[in-house]
Amino acid sequence: MKKFFIATALTMMVAASLVIPLLARAQFPNMNEGLGQFQEATNLPSADLTVVIGRIVRTVLGFLGLIAVVIIIIGGFQWMTSGGNEEKIKGAQKLMSAGVIGLFIIVIAYAASLFIINTIVTIISSNSKP
Repeated sequence: MKKFFIATALTMMVAASLVIPLLARAQFPNMNEGLGQFQEATNLPSADLTVVIGRIVRTVLGFLGLIAVVIIIIGGFQWMTSGGNEEKIKGAQKLMSAGVIGLFIIVIAYAASLFIINTIVTIISSNSKP
């Protein structure tokens, strides 16, 4: 019963976090007024939303790839410093294989996100032409 209550509470919080911005937007329909002036004053780029999302995905996946490479390097270091101890070698091999599997998953995620973002950009650009 306690798990059900926690799951229900989390669901309600997620739903509220999705609905509250819409309610705020309904109360203030001119929220975007002055954003162009702010953009010019701060020299912010006017990139499309798909470009921004693509940059965020690329940055996150690049960081995860860096972590996977560090895990592989740590596994290799543990293997080199194991001194022939079979348990340490097996632990290092498990760590290195986990790093390689993680790197493979990251590459697949990057390819999938690149395909999806390019598809969305193509659809948006083809729909915006008269």
